[in-house]
Amino acid sequence: MKTLLVAVDLSPVSSQILKTAAALAKPLGAKVVLLHVVTPLSSCVPIGSGMDVASIPMPLTAQEIEELLAQLETLAASVKTHGLSVKCIVKEALPIEEIKEQATLHHTDIIVVGSHGHGGLYHLFNGSVVTSLLKEAKHPILVVPVEGR
Repeated sequence: MKTLLVAVDLSPVSSQILKTAAALAKPLGAKVVLLHVVTPLSSCVPIGSGMDVASIPMPLTAQEIEELLAQLETLAASVKTHGLSVKCIVKEALPIEEIKEQATLHHTDIIVVGSHGHGGLYHLFNGSVVTSLLKEAKHPILVVPVEGR
């Protein structure tokens, strides 16, 4: 095993997910790709006198991307001290598609994600990145159950 892709949402449980990934990567000498994907936002703008609206994408600014990268680097610092190689990436995209793309791009051996343990009603309306990845990804996936929900 050479590369682990660790997808985090920068919530307080992200450190638990990375800690588990680091425990797997260290004895194998694997590198870690730490990924945070921001779902694109859009703003609805009325068109004409009717009730029609247009959705206008609102991309992240360079400063916002730098701030997110800084948060990832802070998170990564805790495992870099153990001699692990960690590459931090921030992307603005649909999370499932971007995780799959980054896994392929970095020749990932395993994808590591966390399960927040939301209930069935939450998943009915919001879906789940983990559930979708389990259905769609072509790479093995390690789902880390997290505490502190």
